[in-house]
Amino acid sequence: MSFTANHVEGAIPNNKNKNIPLIPNQLNIKELEVLISLIRKSTFSGEDIEPIYNMVIKLQNQYLEQAK
Repeated sequence: MSFTANHVEGAIPNNKNKNIPLIPNQLNIKELEVLISLIRKSTFSGEDIEPIYNMVIKLQNQYLEQAK
């Protein structure tokens, strides 16, 4: 017995109109937008700049991958 689904909520559409399911615990695009916005509005001490920068790059890459 097998099941098929035409629409999976939380899936990422790719360029071929197929849905790629999110990895468990992966943030969706709205959650990524919220985090990036919160970081943009925050202030950080000098010692936090590099780790925050590296984290933002990862968040941005995930956002761009999902926004395709």
